[in-house]
Amino acid sequence: MEAVQHLADLLEGTYTLRILENFFQLLFDIGPYLLGSVAINVAAIRYFRGRTILSSVKNEFLSILFASLIGLVSPLPTYAAIPIALSLMPLGVPFSAVMAFVIASPLMNPSIFFLTATQIGMEMAIVRTLAAFLLGVIGGLITLRFFKSAFKKEDMVEHLHQGAQRSFMREIYGSSLFAAKYFSVAILLSAAVKALVPPQAITGLLGGNAKASTLIAIGMGVPFYTCGGAAVPFVKTLMDLGMSKSATLAFFIAGPATKLETLYAYHRLLGVKILVFYLVLTLVFSYVASVVYSFT
Repeated sequence: MEAVQHLADLLEGTYTLRILENFFQLLFDIGPYLLGSVAINVAAIRYFRGRTILSSVKNEFLSILFASLIGLVSPLPTYAAIPIALSLMPLGVPFSAVMAFVIASPLMNPSIFFLTATQIGMEMAIVRTLAAFLLGVIGGLITLRFFKSAFKKEDMVEHLHQGAQRSFMREIYGSSLFAAKYFSVAILLSAAVKALVPPQAITGLLGGNAKASTLIAIGMGVPFYTCGGAAVPFVKTLMDLGMSKSATLAFFIAGPATKLETLYAYHRLLGVKILVFYLVLTLVFSYVASVVYSFT
């Protein structure tokens, strides 16, 4: 304790101390919710493991709707969602439904909904969910119209059996370590922004004109978006400093599309044309949906 107090005395009045204080305050505030979201995520993964995530539906439009809904509750990241969905095509799942699922999946899942609702508000959690569903449906319908034959069935099966024999508590422990890596970076970044960036600067950039602030928020998704849940404390800090709700929605939608692992998964498994289609669709949708949301 004496060493901690001595360090605090040395850093008194510095930005470093303010960042550290903000970091531990944010960690204390979000910690219980983080543990809850990890438990929800592990429970969802254990439920979906070994199950057929998509089922064949005769009507392709209904397949797209169903796949988008399943994407909202799927805990799979993009790099796992794509090969698993593709492996179901030989069973009769159309490529349009595959695209609807993989587009909606990284945008929302039970743990992301829980963190968004508890940290930012139920309205944003519901809006994120509706946006993810709508984007999945639109993506599936466009695929049905223009890309139905863009992907040939191949034997690209990826299984979720890793850790299938581990206990629930061991999976929570492993998931907590994994989440801690992303959340610690996000919380540290949030603490630094809170300590170093004046509220009026955030209000000016991200709280003013909806069209301009939405474009800035979309651009911020490239360097600052980590993963769905870890982005929440960072965005909450920006909202406390004046970020508008429309810019927040734009960040949440566009961020997953610009992650390096997402870009690699689309390029490697679906090809350049589908990757370009996905990027354009997501970025345009994030802008339009956010501007519309600003009028509500």
